[in-house]
Amino acid sequence: MANGDLLRQLFRGYAKRDDSQFRAAADAVIRAEKAKNHRLLADDLERILRNGSVAAAANPFGATDGGDLPRDRERGFPLLDVCSYAHEWDRIVVSPETAETLRGIVREHHCRDLLLAANLRPRQRLLFYGPPGCGKTLAASVIASVLSYPLALVRFDAIVSSYLGETAANLRRVFEYVSRGQWVVFFDEFDAIGKDRDSPFEHGELKRVVNTLLQMMDAFQGESLLIAATNHEALLDSALWRRFEEVIAFRKPSAQERVLLLRLFLGGFDHTRVDLVSVGSRLKGSTGSDIEQVAKDAARSAVLDARGWLAEKDLEQAVSAFRRRSSAVKHALQDRCSAASSEAPERDPEWTET
Repeated sequence: MANGDLLRQLFRGYAKRDDSQFRAAADAVIRAEKAKNHRLLADDLERILRNGSVAAAANPFGATDGGDLPRDRERGFPLLDVCSYAHEWDRIVVSPETAETLRGIVREHHCRDLLLAANLRPRQRLLFYGPPGCGKTLAASVIASVLSYPLALVRFDAIVSSYLGETAANLRRVFEYVSRGQWVVFFDEFDAIGKDRDSPFEHGELKRVVNTLLQMMDAFQGESLLIAATNHEALLDSALWRRFEEVIAFRKPSAQERVLLLRLFLGGFDHTRVDLVSVGSRLKGSTGSDIEQVAKDAARSAVLDARGWLAEKDLEQAVSAFRRRSSAVKHALQDRCSAASSEAPERDPEWTET
């Protein structure tokens, strides 16, 4: 641990908002840890300090204003949004197997130098798949936070262009940019650009985009961690699956995980008067985001009644509201499918293919 003088200098620099003094003290702390052969700690501190200029510009709850981020050449839109979070592992509830895999990947990146010395690299191309609301985006933000990397969200609304060849060019700009630093790069809704090239419904431009994506992933040599996420894994091109070094399924929470999620989301309230196991059983088939919404609805009831504790009625009403919303969505989707089916042109029964 750094000595008292270095810590005083560090805190003085922070208190005075003196960036040069703060960085000088931080550099001295890193050198001191290296001298003690605390390599992992020193590397972590160095990475945090190096990434600080990027992360500090980011809103902890949203996107940055762009800065020198890569942009779409035709419209000038930034191709990435950069966010910074302060999450820990306890912020996410997933299966034990998934948690172990995620922690193993983070450990590899923490020990990058050790792996490189053995001519190995940490896994850095991951695919998250599963239903919406089951923690894929949250897991990416937790990984970024634990690694002290900025989270770079790829903006497909800016990437995809109507101009011939410009979508592929935008992808190249993103890969070139993130290859120069240490990021967790998150491709949400990855199926938007990674669709199966053999599908008869896809045009030549999208096939060229997938080809470019395959080339970029094969050629990537940066230190960033690339994470793609999809709710529609069946739509992905088969060649893309082989580019990922780890494929992780995010499933709907089990009975035990539903209770853990309720405890997590209700952490600011006394819930000892409520049987969370019973509530969790009534939420069978729900996602993590569904459970968060139920918890928020229950918490609102308690706050409006000027209580710091939850009553059974709070969660009863919240679960009933969730079921009502779910039923409305289900019926709306059924109506849409019925309407689409009725509008489909009828085939002439006497017509046959030749």
